[in-house]
Parts: sequence; structure tokens; C-alpha cells
Amino acid sequence: MTSIRGAEQPAATMVAVPHVPLPVGRMRASLLGPPLPAFATLWQTGGRRGVTAGICVVLPLVAGHLVGQPVLGTAASLGALTAIYGHALPYRRRAVVVAGVGAALAVAAGLGALAGGHPVVLSLGAGAVATAATAASGVWRIGPPGPLGAMLVYGGASALGTAPADLGPFLLAAVGGAALAWCGCMLPWLWDPTGPERRAVRAAGRAVERAATAAGSAGPRPGAVAHAVRTADAAIGWTGARRDSALEAELREIEQRFLRALPSGVTEIAPSPAGSAPAVPLEPHWWDHPLVAPSLRIGVGATVAALTATALGLQNPYWAATTAVAVQLGTDARHTRDRAVNRAAGTVLGVLLAWLIISAGLPVGAEIALVGLLQFAVELLVAHQYGLAVAVITPMVLVQVHIGVPGRPGSTLVAERLAETLVGIVLGVLVGLCLFVRAGSRRLPATVDRAAAAAVAAARSPGGTEADGRLRQALEALGEVMTAARTELFPSPAATAWLGRGRSVADLGWGLLGARARGDDALAAALTSRIGAGPPSS
Repeated sequence: MTSIRGAEQPAATMVAVPHVPLPVGRMRASLLGPPLPAFATLWQTGGRRGVTAGICVVLPLVAGHLVGQPVLGTAASLGALTAIYGHALPYRRRAVVVAGVGAALAVAAGLGALAGGHPVVLSLGAGAVATAATAASGVWRIGPPGPLGAMLVYGGASALGTAPADLGPFLLAAVGGAALAWCGCMLPWLWDPTGPERRAVRAAGRAVERAATAAGSAGPRPGAVAHAVRTADAAIGWTGARRDSALEAELREIEQRFLRALPSGVTEIAPSPAGSAPAVPLEPHWWDHPLVAPSLRIGVGATVAALTATALGLQNPYWAATTAVAVQLGTDARHTRDRAVNRAAGTVLGVLLAWLIISAGLPVGAEIALVGLLQFAVELLVAHQYGLAVAVITPMVLVQVHIGVPGRPGSTLVAERLAETLVGIVLGVLVGLCLFVRAGSRRLPATVDRAAAAAVAAARSPGGTEADGRLRQALEALGEVMTAARTELFPSPAATAWLGRGRSVADLGWGLLGARARGDDALAAALTSRIGAGPPSS
């Protein structure tokens, strides 16, 4: 949809004495993140996913305990982490995405189990899994938590270990857990087949309402509003022939309100930033794909962290690799730094909590119940306060592995996490600083200009022609390059201006394609006018 960057106004003229947070409050915010919202907001963003994931993770642990196979129960529980993916997707797309994720996590579990007794092999495998999972998450647009799920499963399975002769039952258990998670993710379709689309449309409506009523900079960021509207549009598009006409009508009305909130005199596709570097031509080589640089950067960071942990004699190098991946998944440089601090503070708290749980000598049933509760808490917290989410996921993984290998001393599992986390944070940030520093921003100008030209060409052509297909391809490439540019710790000086222009192009281009796909001629005409192309040629 259309960008509303031009709608931003200076801050309100009312003068008020600013609130100065106390030093303790500033320290807490730096270490763990912003304050938590109300429970209703937590439930809205992660409650359903948390309940599903908690149940799916607990059931295999219970079954493994009852049949006397705790290792296989934990393997199935790791495969059941599939349940944390895909909950915002319409069921038609969710069925495909969750099945693919389940298969990938089962493979990661098998590889981790085989590599568990070989630290160097485990370290190299961690880098390969991180690279492949990052690339796959981008290509198929898996969404959060991206490659972290594969890293947790790979590492957890390595702590369990298995001989090659026992790999068959281990893999079967992991596949069974993934299948259970798939059923859990798809189960609500039976009574609420349009639930994801309805929630996406409601979220878009709330975002537009806040943008229309808030004064000045108090409202949500324009890009967030446009993203919410595009997400709802894509959700309805994935329902196929079973579209809900009432939801479509509601979305059209939301889009019209969104357009009315825009100032009439704003140039929506901004000109190229003045004085910026010449655009680098796009080359048709695989290594020029925008996902290659971040995937290799994350994979190298994971490998170096794991190998360093191995050289230092640490017994769980996968945790250092997982930490290196986590701190490189920030959406921008500030986010990356914040995640490093949050993960360090959260891991310290989580290790202390895990030590208390494991040292308490609780019955297995109580430990299993705690794993489910902790998984539920992770899903509630992760979107709002990353530090606390890490403080919860750390004991969850430690207790989960402890259930599968109860003979291993809890102090051995807990004490090493601090050193492994430090190794992962330091090396993850260093690799992010040094490797492929500006791969995304270097390609950004040419990609933005190509997408802008495609938008103008599509607006000047009738709907349903090849121009629409070229625009879609250009917008998909633009999204990938913009994501890569935002994750850079040291972007080029002109990157911010080019990102702003890219958002304008993407909002207008996707809005035009969506309006034409629904046959909404009025909205398509309004967007064509804002693109500045004039009426389409017949």
C-alpha cells in the first residue's frame, strides 16, 4: 500500500516537562528491553501460538517417559518445535509452510544427533545448518523465528546424541513430533477457517485507525501501517476460492480510509536521493542474490563461534553457534546491538533459573509441565521483550535436554552456558562487523530504481498484462535487498534515503497489484494517480 511518510508532521506544540527515567529503569530497559504490555496484548500476539506449541512440546515428553524412552521422547519434542511457525498464515499457505519446516527440523535433529560426539563436525554442521536455514527462511518467507528453530533443534539433538544404527528410530520420533505440530497448527481450521484472515484485517484496521486519529509523530510508523494493510491483502489472496466476501469488503473500506489519510499533494515515489552513489548494476549471478550475503555471514559467524568454543574446551559448542545466529538477526544495527545485550542478560537470568529447576530434583512430570509452561511464556514474550524471552527459553532447552539425558549433571549443562553465550555474542558481532559489510546497501539504488520503473510501467498498462508480472518480480527483489540493507551494522551514508524511497515504491506497487487482483478499479485509479503515471493506456 501507499507510504504515508509525507503525512508525518512535527511533534505537537504542547510543551510538557519530559519524563526522565530513573537509572534503575534505564538499566533494566537496556538489559531486558521495554516494559511489557498488558496481558491482553501478549495473548493477541502470541497466546494461540504459545498454547499450541506448549501442548505439542509436552505430549512427546510424556509419551517418552511412559514407554521408558526419554531420548526418543525428547527427539519428538524437538521436532514438535515446528509448532512455533506459521500461525499468522492463512491455512492454505500454513499447511505447506509448516510441513516444510517440520521436514527441515527433522533433518536438523538427525544431523545434530549424529554429530553430537564429534565437536569439530558439530561446529561445521552448525554453520551449514545456519546458512541453509537463513537462506530457506528468506526464499520461502517463513517468518519468525527464522533459522533459530533449526539451530535449537540441531543443538538439542546433539546433546542427546545417537549411534548411526539408532538413527532410524530417532528420526522417526522427530518426524512424529513435527507431524503432531502440523496437526496442532491446522486444527483451528475445523471451527475457524477464516481466522487468520480476519485477524489480519482487524490488525490492518486498527493500524489505519491509529494513523488517522493520532496527532503528529504519536501515531504508528507509516511503514508499519502499510505493512499491516499489505499483510491483510496477502492473507485474503491466499484463501483461494473460499474467500469471505464480507472480509474483502471490510479490507477495501480500510484501504480507502488509508488513502484518505494521505496528504493530497505529496509525491509518493520520491526522487532519487541527491548526491548518492551511482547505482550498481544488477548481475544475473547466483552470488549476487540479496540472500547470499546475510546467509553466509550468519553461517560463518555460527561456525567460527562453535569452533572457538570447541578450542576452549567447552562441551556444547552449538550454544555458542546459536547465540551468534541470534545476535545477527536484528532488523538494523541498533537492533543487533540491543539483541546482543538482551541475550547476554537474558542468558544469565535463564542459567540461574535452570540451575534452580534442575538442582531442585523435581519429579519428571513436574519438569515436563515446566517445559510446557516455559514454551508458552516464550511465545508470549518474544515479540515484546527479547531479553525476558531468552531468560525463559534458556531453562526450557536445558530442562528439555535434562529430561532426555537425566544422568548428566545439571551443573555441567548450566555452568557452560555463560561462557558459550559470551563466545557467541562476541564472535557473532565481530563477524557481522567485518563480513559483507555493505552487500545490501550497495545493491539498493539499482534495485529501487528498477522497481520504481516497473511500477510506472505497470500503472501505464492495463491490468493483467506482463507489466504486472514484472512489477511483482521487481517488488520481491526490492523487499529482499531492503531487508539485507537494514541488517547492516555500517550501511552506506545514502542507505537511509534509499530505504525511504524503496518503502514508497513497495507500498504503491503492492497496493496497485492487490487492487487489480480484486478488480477494485477505484482504488487502482487512485494508486495510479499517486504513482504519477497518468491513466493506463488501452
